[in-house]
Amino acid sequence: MVQNMFHKIKIRLTFICTCSTTFLVLIIILCCLKVSEDNMYGQEQALFLLRANTITSDLHSLEEVSIHWYMKNMNQKDILWLELNGAPSALASVVVKGEKLSAVRELKTYLKSDITLPEPEHVSMEASQRRFSWTFEGGGRYLVMQAWISAGTQKAEYLYLYSLEDLYSRIQKQRIRFLAIWFFSAAALSVFSYFFTARALQPVVENDEKQRHFISVASHELRSPLAVFKTGLSILKTEPDAGKTKRIFTLLDGEMARMERLIQDLLCLAKAEHAVLNVQFQKVSLNKLVDDVCEKYILLAKERGITLCYQPAGESCDCICDPQRIEQVIVILLDNALSYTPAGGSVDLALFRSRNRYCIQVADTGTGISDADKKKIFDRFYRSSASRSSKEHFGLGLSIAGEICKIHRAKILVTDTKGGGSTFTLRLRAPGKFFPWHLENS
Repeated sequence: MVQNMFHKIKIRLTFICTCSTTFLVLIIILCCLKVSEDNMYGQEQALFLLRANTITSDLHSLEEVSIHWYMKNMNQKDILWLELNGAPSALASVVVKGEKLSAVRELKTYLKSDITLPEPEHVSMEASQRRFSWTFEGGGRYLVMQAWISAGTQKAEYLYLYSLEDLYSRIQKQRIRFLAIWFFSAAALSVFSYFFTARALQPVVENDEKQRHFISVASHELRSPLAVFKTGLSILKTEPDAGKTKRIFTLLDGEMARMERLIQDLLCLAKAEHAVLNVQFQKVSLNKLVDDVCEKYILLAKERGITLCYQPAGESCDCICDPQRIEQVIVILLDNALSYTPAGGSVDLALFRSRNRYCIQVADTGTGISDADKKKIFDRFYRSSASRSSKEHFGLGLSIAGEICKIHRAKILVTDTKGGGSTFTLRLRAPGKFFPWHLENS
């Protein structure tokens, strides 16, 4: 059910991401296409004006128009129609034939009937001209130059039709290329969006799995004491006996204490998650704090047949922290170390300074923790193996320690102890230039 929901969300997010990014790419491609087409059209206009002005200049200087000059200024698709004193020139009548002649006649009809053409502009005292674009009914598209030239007693008029077919052919090919690029980018973006969405949702999926695991384990841990209560009360009702009653009440007291400890741990984690955990920062002597905690656990270690060794710091270690919370972390580490170290083993507690950090280290000679488990031991309700699991521990201690370290901007690291076992190191910032004594309470 949940996986199906996340799958649907992933598909929807992929669709939205693909559509939005593809739309943005389309806008960029259209802008680039517009700029490119404008540049191509501008280049054609510049070439058209260069040829038209060349024709105008040559007609001013030439005494006689030759077939060689005429063919030089007109390629296979362009049209040059020349009239002298109102009559078509002999060369124009010979060269311009078929569709080209039809285009000229249609253009002259258009010029006589159209009143929206631009007014002629004077190039010199002897010449005037006007430029415009025109589409032939047969499908040809042209840039047109109409010019009037006076040279002595002769008056010449010419129509120069510059074909745009090559330009539009190149534009069409370019549009197809840009369209292909857009389709390819859309396909690539859809694949990217799918994997990007899957990766973006991964923390949410993992958090959901952790949440469901948390609820499942918490329910199990709470169900066990309730089952004991139910069974014990049932026995007391059906088989009242002084001896049994005492044993049952002892059992119920133990389960009640266990349930109370579990609820307190859960509340502590909930408060830390929502940044409402009561923390009071103050100047603390870590030397005295660690000494006091060590004294409390020396007797417990002896009872379990474990040697607890303490190595104090060789200097004063004053730190800004919440003494109760830091003591809670040390207690969690010591309690774990003593619980998972067999009789005859040893636990080493040390306080020392490493550069700008005060380090509190707890090393045991117990079963140790695998590399795979080291990544998970700070997860809630996680216990690395059956050998490291007991009813006394819920798998919440290191999670609480981790949250307290986050509040203190501290770090807690785990490594292997030489010869077997695990070593936990709490690293607190030492006051200095970049870590002033005053900190705001969280």
